[in-house]
Amino acid sequence: MPQVQKYVIRILFMVPIFSIQAWFSLFFHSAAQYIRAFRELYEAFVLSSFVYYIIELLGGEDQLAITLRTKDAKYGQHGFIFKHIFGEWQMGRPFMINCKYGVLQYVLVKIIATIVVIVLSSLGKFNAGDWSWDSAYLYLAIIMNFSIGYALYCLVKLYIATKEDLKEWNPVWKFLCIKGIVSVYGGS
Repeated sequence: MPQVQKYVIRILFMVPIFSIQAWFSLFFHSAAQYIRAFRELYEAFVLSSFVYYIIELLGGEDQLAITLRTKDAKYGQHGFIFKHIFGEWQMGRPFMINCKYGVLQYVLVKIIATIVVIVLSSLGKFNAGDWSWDSAYLYLAIIMNFSIGYALYCLVKLYIATKEDLKEWNPVWKFLCIKGIVSVYGGS
């Protein structure tokens, strides 16, 4: 399954990239924010690679849409609060698209947020850890937390709907590792 291997390699490259980033940050303090920005962009890329990894394990988008069409409609339903925000996701291709784009929106938000941080930092208008109301950090933190929360929610929805089909590959541990890294490093 060469398509699957491509995504596994992208995910595994997270370790050397994070290691190299940490090493360079030790020696090049003035460029640390730019080095960190690259790591954060790769982090978003890994999350998108993981959703594509799941899709490929399940036979690609077309096969996954067919598989999801046979699933119980309960998987497309949301809890009390989310029901009013998202409505009900129809099983099949609409469910897959909602899950996939739910994860991919994080990539877009992360890219935009990283660019904003770099621009504001170079202008001296960004202070990480400043939670005051007039701080860009506060608003970026709120946006990023909503974005990653929604992306992880979509990944979990996809996993729960396809758990039986993924039993052979048991991707839960890979997901937990990625989630742990995104949670730990995502807020830095």
